Formats: sequence, C-alpha cells, structure tokens
Amino acid sequence: MKPNIDWDDLRLFQALARHPTVRAAASALGISHSTMSRRLDRLEHQVGAALFERGPRGFTLTDAGHQLLASVDAAADQFDAGLLKVSGLDQRLAGPIRLTLPDFLAFYCLLVPLRVFQARHPEIALEIDISYAAFDLDRREADVAVRMIGVDETPPETLVGRRVAVSYATGYGVADATQCWLGWAQDDDEAWVRQTPYPDWPISGSYNHAELQHHAAVAGLGMAYLPCIIGDSDARLDRLPQMVPKPARDIWVLTHRDLRETARMKVLRDFIAEALIQARPALRGDTA
Repeated sequence: MKPNIDWDDLRLFQALARHPTVRAAASALGISHSTMSRRLDRLEHQVGAALFERGPRGFTLTDAGHQLLASVDAAADQFDAGLLKVSGLDQRLAGPIRLTLPDFLAFYCLLVPLRVFQARHPEIALEIDISYAAFDLDRREADVAVRMIGVDETPPETLVGRRVAVSYATGYGVADATQCWLGWAQDDDEAWVRQTPYPDWPISGSYNHAELQHHAAVAGLGMAYLPCIIGDSDARLDRLPQMVPKPARDIWVLTHRDLRETARMKVLRDFIAEALIQARPALRGDTA
C-alpha cells in the first residue's frame, strides 16, 4: 500500500534540507520546533527510511534523503510551473499581487503613486516586500519585481519586462563628517572608491543598506555614495565637491513570462513603469 504522505510534510522536509537545524527550518516555516520534529518523524516512518543523519552540527541528508529531495524538488517545480500557467489566464483586475522592490524606490518614487493605483483598482490586494534580494519569480516568491540590474545588463530569460529608468549616484556628506567613505560591504568597494575624486580616503565599516548609508552620512560617520534620489532629498546632506552623478544601476520592472498576460499583473507593471518614468529627473540627480 502506498503511504498517504501529506504534501506539507514534504515542504517541511525541503525546508530542513536547506537549513542547518530543525530550529532554523521551523523558524523559516513559522512553526514550533516540536511540531517540526514530530512531522519529520512521521514522514520518515511513512517512507520507511531515515532521511537525515542527526549530528552535533545539525542534520545532514542520507542517501535516501538525497533521492527524496530530488523527487520533491522536481514535483514542486512542475507544480509551480502549472500554477504559473493557470495564473496567466486570469483576466480579472482582482486578487493578490506580490510586489518586491528596493526600499528607496518604494519610499522616494512609488508609495505615493501606489495610493492612486489602489484607488483605481480596489479589488487588487498588494503584498509589498521591501528587499534587494533576487526573489525567485519562478517559484512565485513574488509576482512583480522592480529590480536594480547592472548598467546595460539583462535579466534572466525566464523573466519579461522592460528597463524604465537609470538610478544615478554620487557622494554626499555633512560638513563636519569623518573624512572617509562608508563601505557597502561589497567586493568592489575599493574599485568604485578609486574612481572618485577622493581615492585616498579610507573605507570605514560596512553599511549594506541604502537607508542605513543615508542616515550614517547624516550622523557624520563618513561620506556615502548614494542614489541621487536619496541624497538630494535630504537638505542636511551636500554633494561632495568635484563629484558628478554617474549611472549606477538600471531599473527594470519584471514578471515571469507565464504571467505577462495576467490582467492585474500587467496593469500594475504598466503603472509602476509610468511612475518610474515620471521620476527619471530625480533619479538622474537633476537639481535644476
């Protein structure tokens, strides 16, 4: 007789395979440690094999676990692909949309226009996630993404959309700030510093978030290399002498290709694209 396995238990098994401990996997799924352990024991009993080896450093997959994970991943991919195709047939201007975008584009470009969008389409429920992370649109971690991509680079082939603007950046600081650059915690920190008029200033600390850089610069911790739309919006900050805005990232509005004809996704993509087009002067750092 085939075991009657709960698909949620298989999702739990996937989570544990990707996290080092039961506690970490349980936290990621929003369930208790005891529930996680109990359901894992049930799954191993149903499949008739140990799926993990328990050790002092956490759980590691057994051979049986590796084989089951490959099958579960394949089934999940097939399910997600089918869900995308079905969603792509929906022509209603209603339902949820998961939107992910960087913080500063939300705060300085899009939150006020999105009020207009919600007034026009009250039956569309926006679920907004502020993040720089590369959300997996194939797995529906997000439906629409506003992403910052290297200048003249292109997004993955599975995604469709368009480049709508370019974010320019330059140096900002306050008059009595420490004469150093605030680090972005990136491997190329030294490279961009060498290209500024102040290549000999040391890089201080690690501030890997645009708003964190912004407020650290205002606090006088150092000079920040910021998107112009952030630096120019704060009267407490001045542009550094001899520095001019330069293109930093292209801004794309993207979705999975299977969702490109879904009505509510399309209307949101078009709305966001137009709002960012209207914001181009501020994104370029045009102050006149």
